Amino acid sequence: MEDKKEIIGIKKYGRVLLANEEEPGITLVLENGEDLKAEIKKAQQLSAELQNVLEHIKHFDPKFRLK
Repeated sequence: MEDKKEIIGIKKYGRVLLANEEEPGITLVLENGEDLKAEIKKAQQLSAELQNVLEHIKHFDPKFRLK
């Protein structure tokens, strides 16, 4: 069975062409876009959790007692 990979996106890089020029540049195909999306989602979740912890630290009310 042939292994087929889903193409998430294609980005073409090149420069402005002059008359009678062939198109230079390269075409990149991202084959593991779902992995990238998953890592971004994890980073966003960790960022939200960190923001929550930082808010708790910011509003921390220390209580002291004499020993």
